[in-house]
Amino acid sequence: MAAKPETGSVVAPSPAELARRLAHPSIRAPLAVALTNAEGYIEWVNPAFSRQTGYAAGEVIGRDRLDLFRGAVLRTGELDRIRQAMASGQLIEAEFQTLTRTGQPYWVSCVVAPSEEDGEARSFVFAEEDITQRRRSDDAARAAIQRAEALADTLSAERELLVSVLSTIPHVVFWKDAENRYLGCNEAFLRLRGIASEKALVGHTEAELPDGDDFVDTIRRLEKKVVSAGEPVVDHSIVVTDPDGRQRTMLLSILPRYGQHSGMDGVIGVCADVTQASELERQLAQATRLEAVGQLAAGLAHEINTPVQYVSDNVLFLADSVGDMLNLVQSVATAVGAADDGAAEADYEERCRTIRSLVGSVDLEFLKGEIPGALEQTLEGVGRVGEIVRAMKEFSHPGQGRSDTDLNRAVETTVQVSRNEWKYIAELDLDLDPAVGMVPCYEGELKQVILNLIVNAAHAVEAARPGEMGRIEVATRRAENEVLVSVGDNGTGMDEATRARIFDPFFTTKGVGKGTGQGLSMAHNCIVGKHGGAIEVTSEVGRGSTFTIRLPLVAPDAEPPGVDSDDIF
Repeated sequence: MAAKPETGSVVAPSPAELARRLAHPSIRAPLAVALTNAEGYIEWVNPAFSRQTGYAAGEVIGRDRLDLFRGAVLRTGELDRIRQAMASGQLIEAEFQTLTRTGQPYWVSCVVAPSEEDGEARSFVFAEEDITQRRRSDDAARAAIQRAEALADTLSAERELLVSVLSTIPHVVFWKDAENRYLGCNEAFLRLRGIASEKALVGHTEAELPDGDDFVDTIRRLEKKVVSAGEPVVDHSIVVTDPDGRQRTMLLSILPRYGQHSGMDGVIGVCADVTQASELERQLAQATRLEAVGQLAAGLAHEINTPVQYVSDNVLFLADSVGDMLNLVQSVATAVGAADDGAAEADYEERCRTIRSLVGSVDLEFLKGEIPGALEQTLEGVGRVGEIVRAMKEFSHPGQGRSDTDLNRAVETTVQVSRNEWKYIAELDLDLDPAVGMVPCYEGELKQVILNLIVNAAHAVEAARPGEMGRIEVATRRAENEVLVSVGDNGTGMDEATRARIFDPFFTTKGVGKGTGQGLSMAHNCIVGKHGGAIEVTSEVGRGSTFTIRLPLVAPDAEPPGVDSDDIF
């Protein structure tokens, strides 16, 4: 191998030789081109080479081309591979990262082609292309593909998780498109509907499925409301009979489903089984009523004790009176019997005097006037006790869910039970409209609400008028589509700031230990949440307050008049 020439001492080839070399096709390509001798020392470079590498021609002539490559190529072994190929006179292609003269990294695609004479490599052509942008694009594409694959894996995992969750949760879930065709559902929905598989449901409307029940009718009615208003219907209570014949209390929510362009293109239905919670709520309501009875126990005992006391006194009076009269009757019977036996006239006269003496010892006129009154008072007392006991029994009865209830009777019962709370504080006027009749409601909860309002009214009157009797008015009225129950008083009243907070949980105007702030909050939840009604209050400081309960005559989950469920969807 020829010795390495000194930089700048390489003898330039003859014009004929240079023309022969430049005739090679690779040199005419718009690439960075370097010509080397058989040992790899640079003899000539084109302008593109200088632009690409940063080296001027005079800086590289006479230098080993491979020594100029720096950076990654030395670490990847590409330099040794190229040098071995040149030694064996082979053409070689390689891609690697290297550095410019100023240390800037770039990727290069290098083709080293031998130029042979008589079967030997007399020179080499280095054709080099800067492929940095292409590599960056390739790297970006590979990264994008990796991100897409990772995202696809994540979405697949999330989809599997979502399917798993939807399949295992006890809630009923379904979703439909803009044409009200089922797009999917979970296992709980299929079980509730008694449908064999999701395939039998997807793509069908309710009209194309087997006839449904009240649950299906409710879904269709609420879907129509959601589609027309664009607003969700949340926690609609309904009782459903499952395929096993068991009744389940469900909270149904129908929500609008939005598509890619933010437009509504279907609905999503979610239904939660709250049967156990409803039972616990019923038990809690019953416990609350019994607690109220317990709190009123002392007053109720006093209410019962008063009539029992005068019944006892009257019975003792009647016992004494009847004993005297029985003795008188016995004496008269003995005297009359002796006369009938033919007793001597002297004895007969004696017996008559004795009878007159006995009769004189008994105040018959007094007994004649008092005994009927005593009997009447006794019957009245017994009736009063029975009335109180019946009121306690009716008030503490949990009821049977929402059912038609004699509202006036419920109000009378509650007033009777709470009597000891108000009778020493206020005069209570009952103004019950006979036209109210039967009202669909949760009887036990409604009685508790009325009790809370009456007790609150009594406390307000007591605070405003200590030592004097106030007034409480309880009235019922029937309107066109609702009934009204009002409880008014002439107690302390409330300012606007207080009125704004009275239905907040734990808010109370009573002293510590005298109020929990739950009575009116529970009343609001009962009337508004469970009955679908309203509770309103008007009040003025120093003049009293009036609470008005509005109860709909049509239960919220009933089919409204004039709507044909066959016309819904």
